[in-house]
Amino acid sequence: MKNIYPSYYKKFRCVADKCPDTCCAGWEVVVDPPSERRYRAESAPIGDKLRDVLTVDEDGDTVFRSEGGRCPFLLGSGLCELYCELGERALCRTCERFPRFECVLGSRREAGLSLSCPEAARLIFETEEPTEFVTEETDEPAEPNSIDPTVYFILSKAQKTAIDILSDRKISVAQRVKNFLLLCADTQAEISGGSPERAEEPKNKTRSARESALKYFADLRSLERLDPEWERSLSAGKAGTFKIAPEAECEYEKLLIYLVFRYFMTAAFDGKILIKAKLFAAEFIAAVRIQTGLDCAAKSERTAVLQKFSKEVEHSEINLDRLCALASRSRHYSLTNLINILELQEKAK
Repeated sequence: MKNIYPSYYKKFRCVADKCPDTCCAGWEVVVDPPSERRYRAESAPIGDKLRDVLTVDEDGDTVFRSEGGRCPFLLGSGLCELYCELGERALCRTCERFPRFECVLGSRREAGLSLSCPEAARLIFETEEPTEFVTEETDEPAEPNSIDPTVYFILSKAQKTAIDILSDRKISVAQRVKNFLLLCADTQAEISGGSPERAEEPKNKTRSARESALKYFADLRSLERLDPEWERSLSAGKAGTFKIAPEAECEYEKLLIYLVFRYFMTAAFDGKILIKAKLFAAEFIAAVRIQTGLDCAAKSERTAVLQKFSKEVEHSEINLDRLCALASRSRHYSLTNLINILELQEKAK
């Protein structure tokens, strides 16, 4: 098995009660079968509470029954009651693994940290050094899969090119995103056959850009909401401008590389690389507008916006599926409109 991960991956340590946010509120905690069996057999005093809060959700998953949107084991101090009573061994797979994620493709495993965790976000944006990746070879056998080897090869090669494009600091981040979108259009055509989608000159560039940006925020507003405070950010973004502060370019570069590393190769399962790339670009545009709308002058403020964005969108399959569906049928996510917004930002410099 070939393991690939960003250089900051193994630096992660949960800061527990020092965390400015919590992964124990807003989300369901899905309990894996081995943990469920342990919990139902737990003889310690907390065992009765464990058995009482285990329930099955509408998707058929065993979860902890939340209390006011919070995990029933989240203490007022911000610590985990299960961890305090039984130690690390008591954590189910969801709690043990978060914020780590994996994408396994046969003999290749990509592992990283989710931007939705504040401490992970801090590590991702900690330095201005380019994001580096580590590759380790292990004796683990490849996992069986049904991935088309030709599609896998095309995407693997394109992912490396995409990261190179987004890392090119000789040009602006907006120009890099434009080049990235064109690469993905070519890659999609290579996977699907036919001619690649191409950008055209819109009739009214400024109005078209404004309408498309407003559509992105309307779509974000239609998603499942975790935090009521997110509405304030969306309102600020709707009123904000797509103006990239020079000091923030490195952060946007790292955001885009994070998205490419996390989601690019998942197209090996559905073949939809261009729609993913368009969503990356739309997320980038929306994030810039939210940060300008909120007047985020400090790096920590900008990082908090990106962390909240990730938490609201990335950790709901419903939200991700809905965004893909909306983007697939809306002209506002076309290469024409996305590249128009990026080019207007360049001309405004």
